[in-house]
Amino acid sequence: MKALISGAGIAGLTTALALHRAGWDVTMIEKAPGLRAGGYMLDFFGPGFEAAEDLGVIAALRQHARGVGRVDFVNARGQTGSSMDYDRMVSAADGKLFPILRGDIERVLHGALPDGVDMRYGTEIVAVQDRPESVAITTTAGESMDADLLVGADGIHSRVRRLVFGPEEQFIRPLGFHTAAYFFESGAVAAELAGDFKMMTARDRMAGLYEVDPQRIMSFFVMRADTLQRPSDMRGALVSSFGNLGWVLPEVLRAAPENADIYYDIVAQVEMERWHKGRTILVGDAAYAVSLLAGQGASLAMAGGRALGQVLDGAEDVEAALARFETQLRPLVEEKQQAGRRMANWFVPATPFHALVRDVGVNVMNWPPLSGLLGKFFSFSSKGFSLAR
Repeated sequence: MKALISGAGIAGLTTALALHRAGWDVTMIEKAPGLRAGGYMLDFFGPGFEAAEDLGVIAALRQHARGVGRVDFVNARGQTGSSMDYDRMVSAADGKLFPILRGDIERVLHGALPDGVDMRYGTEIVAVQDRPESVAITTTAGESMDADLLVGADGIHSRVRRLVFGPEEQFIRPLGFHTAAYFFESGAVAAELAGDFKMMTARDRMAGLYEVDPQRIMSFFVMRADTLQRPSDMRGALVSSFGNLGWVLPEVLRAAPENADIYYDIVAQVEMERWHKGRTILVGDAAYAVSLLAGQGASLAMAGGRALGQVLDGAEDVEAALARFETQLRPLVEEKQQAGRRMANWFVPATPFHALVRDVGVNVMNWPPLSGLLGKFFSFSSKGFSLAR
């Protein structure tokens, strides 16, 4: 059996590992010229952690874990309103939690790929033809390929989804924010962070900062915005949104790179009635983006890729296996999406009241008699994501 996977991010690479283990021949198609670097810092836990253990990559991922002392929420003057010790968070997750850059996850997964996986960079699918028991594609290079399965793992703006299911606008649910991220060098900002992850929040805005390497800072931003269009001048949009804030933000904005080196997108979820059609299946953000505000997007992408490999391991009826994949995972994904929508005004405070309640809640969870509440945050069940026979 042969599978074509569009997208060599976390979802696609995990799917390739899982399908190859299940005995499938795998070809990966990625529009980027090579492995991508950087990306957000994220907390890796939940169903993806179990998937990484099962696929044998958890030890390699841990080697790339970053050290975080505390997570501090600060105001526009850099004053801390609430704080959480990261070791306490790890304990609440029973040790199955660590911070890692998204790009490091992709590098580990890529390094784990067997030689038998055919990786093709710098090309993209431009046409899909579904057949009774197969699927055919054409790439930008003019190449045609047939397979038993096409996996769209090409992100929230999935081309496979557009070609097979219809225009993006049908499936994107914007949450009313834009997000941006970039890396820069600054000894002064690094000194202010002192090894902690700091998130400055002001009304309808949030900026997160962390020193990933000596004096190399990862910055990411979330700001309320109604438009679905990304600005042509991303740097200017960030200055417009955050330029009136204090603390280290002036230095952070001065260090912003040119547009080509800034990641910028809308904050949105993907909602679809079906994730599969014929011999095409969507996995990860292409099918069920939960958004930055919900968290665990990388974890769910990895869990979905592993689960797809499980249902197709020895499957005689491919379409029945795809239906089983979707039926079992959909309720868990929708639960996480709902939680993300509820969290929006607290993650990026809509009012000073929201910021106050958030700070009180975080500080309460630091109090030993009530610290068990923190465990509920990490209690998202991963059991439903294991579809082994």
